Amino acid sequence: MTATDELRTTTRRVVDAAAPSVVRIGRHGGRGCGVVVGDGLVLTNAHNLRDRTTEVTFADGRSVQGRAAGVDLDGDLTVLEVDTAGVPALAWASTEDAGAGDAEPGDDDPLGWGATVFAVARTADGVRVTSGAVSGRDRAFRGPRGRLVTGGVEHTAPVARGSSGSPMVDDRGRLLGVTT
Repeated sequence: MTATDELRTTTRRVVDAAAPSVVRIGRHGGRGCGVVVGDGLVLTNAHNLRDRTTEVTFADGRSVQGRAAGVDLDGDLTVLEVDTAGVPALAWASTEDAGAGDAEPGDDDPLGWGATVFAVARTADGVRVTSGAVSGRDRAFRGPRGRLVTGGVEHTAPVARGSSGSPMVDDRGRLLGVTT
C-alpha cells in the first residue's frame, strides 16, 4: 500500500468516525461548527454564540435550538444543551490510548510535535476534512474580545472560514481539541 493509499484509507476512517458528530452552529449556513460530546451536549467556541441560545444543525439536516449550559470566555469554549436525538458523542483521545493499536513504540502523545491530526468541519455544503501535523504546543493567542487563550495546539491542517468550533481529531477520529 502506498502512502497515498494509506492517507486515503485513514481519512475515510476519520470521516466515518467523526463526521456524524459534527454540527453547524447558527442560522443560514451558520457561524461555526460544534461537536457532540455527550447525550444532549455540544461543544463549540464561545465566540460562535450571539446570545444564550443558537440554532444547531445536525448531519441529517435537523435543526434545533440549543442553550448555553456553560461558557468559558477565557478558553473561548461553550457547552450547549441541545436535543442530540441519539447522535453519537465523539470519543476523546487520551495518552493512555496512544500506545495501543498502530502507534509506533514510544509514540505516547497524540498531541506531540509531528503527530498527524485531522480537522473535520461541517459546512453549508457538507463535510470538509483536512490533515496536517502538530506544529506547536502550549500556544497562546488573542481570542475574541482580546482575551488571551492559553494552552493551544497549533497544527498545519488547513481550516476554512466557518470551521471555528469544529473538532481536531486523531487518525481514529477521536477528539483531541477544538478549532479556534
